[in-house]
Amino acid sequence: MTEAASARRKPFDTREMRDALSSFSTGVTIVTASDGQGAPVGMTASSFNSVSMEPPLILWSVAKSALSAETFRCARHFAVHVLSVDQVDLSNRFAKSGADKFSGTAFRIDTNGVPVLEGTASRFDCTTWKVYEGGDHWIIVGEVEAIARENRDGLVFSSGTYATATPIRAAERKLEPEPDLPNPLDDLLLYHLARANRQMGQSFHAAVRAAGLTVPEWRVLANLRPDAGTDIDVLGALTFIDPDLLSDLLLSMQGAGYCSLAKSGSGWKVRGTVKGRKKVSQMIGLATELERQAVGDLGAEGQQELLEMLRIIVSNTLPDDSRK
Repeated sequence: MTEAASARRKPFDTREMRDALSSFSTGVTIVTASDGQGAPVGMTASSFNSVSMEPPLILWSVAKSALSAETFRCARHFAVHVLSVDQVDLSNRFAKSGADKFSGTAFRIDTNGVPVLEGTASRFDCTTWKVYEGGDHWIIVGEVEAIARENRDGLVFSSGTYATATPIRAAERKLEPEPDLPNPLDDLLLYHLARANRQMGQSFHAAVRAAGLTVPEWRVLANLRPDAGTDIDVLGALTFIDPDLLSDLLLSMQGAGYCSLAKSGSGWKVRGTVKGRKKVSQMIGLATELERQAVGDLGAEGQQELLEMLRIIVSNTLPDDSRK
């Protein structure tokens, strides 16, 4: 083996491979089927892909160690639901092992006996075409028999956390606009809020990475308290990080001295450490400087007025059930 080839084949562990794979953003799906007794079974999966147009084939994979692995391996029919951006809670529910996932969930049983969830961005009703062994997973290929699609934005999973897909606008060229072709977006508040959020977020996340943190690690640190601590389930809801990945992430952060884990009843409490709080203070300082640069000539007074206006917008756009 050449020296170059040897250098490329450096040893790595499963954690490093998972971290590397997390840079590949995927959609989020829930796959459902019925077991041998007709009971509904479902799980969250991001390992979903298209295979063929003729015939129409898709695939997904399930860990052999999963409680529902044998059900999916033997199922004649299954459905893949592509989740919408407002279904993070549903994704987290179906990501848990052994829970009664369908309790309180809106679904129906279709003509093939498959549980079908409501409100998803799209759904692929499938007949199992082939099942392949792939290491510690079963690779399940399905032939698509029917498709259901709603006009909803899809949920994205990237770098260990949930996200939304924002279209990238081509670099703007400095051309004089034609007077008879005004851009209708120029007077749209929603457009400018989205653009400002994207641009400021990109700058801040670059600063986070330069400080030696990943964006999910920053989200965890920003939500930790040193005294009573934060329940791990609450932390997952606050950070939008997948529960399985959150556990691994917290163990890694504890090893780095950024937090501490302690058993609390049937769950876990996560507390911030001195090192973690120092890192948060550093990041808050960087964020404050980025804000100062962004507001420019508005100054401190103008920045405060802008903050108050944004708080009003946030309050007025909360979901109805959050205002009660």
